[in-house]
Amino acid sequence: MSDFNKYCEEAAKEELPDSEDEEDIGDEDTCSAQDLAAEFQLKYQPQDEVSVSLQREYVLSLAADQEFSRIAAGLSNSAVHIYNLDSGARKLENFSYLPPTESPHRVSICGVRFMDEGPHNILVGTTDGYVRLYDLRLRGEQARFKYTQHPEVPPVPKSLSCFDRNANGRIICCGTEQFHSNAFLVFFDVRERKQMGVYFDSHEDDITSVRFHNQNPDLLATGSVDGLVNVFDVKEPDEHEALLNTFNTESSVARLAWHKNAYDKDIVSCVTTTGDFKSYECEEGDELSSFVRPDVTAAIRRRKAANFNLINAHNQEDGGVFLLAGTNFNKGEILRSVSITSKNSLQPLANFQGNKQIVRDSLFDAKRGLLFTGGESGIVTVWAQDASGTAVGGEKLKVRKEKKSRKQAPY
Repeated sequence: MSDFNKYCEEAAKEELPDSEDEEDIGDEDTCSAQDLAAEFQLKYQPQDEVSVSLQREYVLSLAADQEFSRIAAGLSNSAVHIYNLDSGARKLENFSYLPPTESPHRVSICGVRFMDEGPHNILVGTTDGYVRLYDLRLRGEQARFKYTQHPEVPPVPKSLSCFDRNANGRIICCGTEQFHSNAFLVFFDVRERKQMGVYFDSHEDDITSVRFHNQNPDLLATGSVDGLVNVFDVKEPDEHEALLNTFNTESSVARLAWHKNAYDKDIVSCVTTTGDFKSYECEEGDELSSFVRPDVTAAIRRRKAANFNLINAHNQEDGGVFLLAGTNFNKGEILRSVSITSKNSLQPLANFQGNKQIVRDSLFDAKRGLLFTGGESGIVTVWAQDASGTAVGGEKLKVRKEKKSRKQAPY
C-alpha cells in the first residue's frame, strides 16, 4: 500500500492524530507588527465559516462551479458537503449532502470536481477505486466509473489517488498508486460511460496529481512521487506520442496547476511535498521559477521553515500568480499569500487574519477576490478583503531561457 493510501486510511479514523496535535516548534514573525501590516497590504477576514462535522474529519478537497455559486467539500471519510454561496452576503448555505461510501474498509476522498460549467453535475472520487457522477437535482448517483482489467495491460490497482475531468467534461483521468512496478493513468469516456485506455509507462511511482488544462480539453499534466511532471496531448493515439514534455522537479509532486505567462504561453506549476514551488513553460520546456521552502517561508515573514506549509498556487484576475502558504504553528493560525513578481522574487501580498486550522485545500474566485479554504479542523471558510486593504497585483511569469534539468522522457 502506498504512503498516500496509508494516509487516507488514517485520515478516515475518528481518533486521527493530526498536525494540530503535534507539539509546536517555536516560531515568530521576522518583522514587527507595523512592518507586517505595511508589507501585506491586503487584509482578509473570514466572512463565513461552516463546520462540516461534529466528528474529527478533514476537508481534503474543495471544488466550485464556474460561477462560484456552489462549493463542494470532500472529507476524509469520503462524505461530501455541498453549499450554495450567497454572493452578496458571502455566506454558505447548506444545499446537499452525499454520505460516506459504504465499505468494510476505510475509504477517503481523492477529489471532487464539478463536471461542467454548471452547478448541478458533480464527480466524486474515492480511494476505493470509484469516480461517481451525481446530478444534484436528482436522487442517487447517475453513473459509476471503475477500471475493469484488460488482458493486454499490466494489473491495475483497485484504489485511486487522484482524478480530474477535462475542459469539456467528456473525459475523466484517474491516477493510481504504484503497483507491480507500474503507476497508471486510467481514462474514461463520460458520455459513453466506458473506459477508454491506460497509460503506464510515464511514471515510476504513485501518481499524486492529475490536472487537465482549464480551456484545452486535450492537454493534461500529471505529477508523481517520482518527481516527474508530464504533459500529454491525450488526443494522440498512444501514450508515447501523447507525451509532449517531462520536467524533473527533483522532489515529490504534491499539486499541479495551470497558468498563462506574459506571452500567453501555457505554464504548469508544481507544489512539492517538501514545500517547494516550480513552474515550467510547457511548449519550450523552460523553468520559469523555482522557490525552495526557506524562500517562501522568508517571503511570508516567518522564521522557521520547519513549520511552513505551502498550500496552493492561484491565478489573479490581472494574470499574476500568488502562492498561499501557512504554518503548522499554533494550529495553523498564520495564513498569508505572496505574489510571484519575477523568476527569483516573491512579494508579500495578503494576510488572512483569524485562521483556525491547518489548511489542506483552497479555491480562489479571482473576479470577486474571495478565497475559500478547508482543512484539518473540518472547517470551510469564506475569506474576503478588508475594505482598508489596497490591491497589489503580481506580474505574469516571463520566459527566460536556461539549461534544462529534467529526466529523459521514459520511453
